[in-house]
Amino acid sequence: MTQSDLSLERSKPGERFADYCLWDYHPVAPPLGKLNSANLLWRAIEASGQGAHLIAACKALREGLGAGRTVYGVKKFGERLSFEFYFYDYGRLERRVSISRVAEILAPRTTLPLASLEKRPYFMFSLDLDEEIASRRRPLEVVNVYVGNPGSSVSSGICYEFTDAGLRLANFYFFFDARKEMDDIIAKTSCSAHHDLRSFPLSRILRPELLDCEVVVVANKKVNDGIYFSRIKIDTLIDFLDRERFPADLTGFVRRHRDNLDHMLYDVGVDYQVEGADVRVLKSAFYGLL
Repeated sequence: MTQSDLSLERSKPGERFADYCLWDYHPVAPPLGKLNSANLLWRAIEASGQGAHLIAACKALREGLGAGRTVYGVKKFGERLSFEFYFYDYGRLERRVSISRVAEILAPRTTLPLASLEKRPYFMFSLDLDEEIASRRRPLEVVNVYVGNPGSSVSSGICYEFTDAGLRLANFYFFFDARKEMDDIIAKTSCSAHHDLRSFPLSRILRPELLDCEVVVVANKKVNDGIYFSRIKIDTLIDFLDRERFPADLTGFVRRHRDNLDHMLYDVGVDYQVEGADVRVLKSAFYGLL
């Protein structure tokens, strides 16, 4: 299925605008009739060489949960694109969006690892989908489950990988106000077991153009660190896609439709390793609403 087969989706009255934490925001320009965020997902799927089964799974999620209830991430590893989908329900034990609910929606296309997690206070979970998983040619083996971190003076979350073998600790995420907590952002980014502080290239990670955002998230992971910039504007997104060498067709689409995408705010991030005074990007990603 090509982009020409998928009509461009337009913002409608009552359209939801939310960041990758599913926190609502007001659009920064009049949105009516402009493109919605799902257009970038469809274009990225096309650029990845995947197609009908993955698109059908995405549309099933939107139909089953409702528009604006699923966050997607387009992740780039080297030259390869992959797709992660995030599901939030801050009701926790009173949640309506649960692992079992998403498993039910995706049941015709894939099977999720399941156990009795519904009485545990997760507020979010995510899973990766691709053409092989969505067509049952390969099983979906991991669901990422997120819980809060009470007692921390910084808003934070803990991620566990959930498989048929059980839970294992994966990542920690820490949220900072980009305008009010820059000293803490610098301190947290610099404090890592993965690099030598004496040669730490801070400006290569906290890039000035990306710091014109609202929230910075610092992540500590098993073999690397991550940094995420929430609620950037369209021109910063285009620069990010160029710098991280996302497929030219995708970046060109965003550039051509810049004036039809300028009403939204965007979220981006990278996973990286520090090698001496150099930064090696392992993964880059942008996020949107389905």
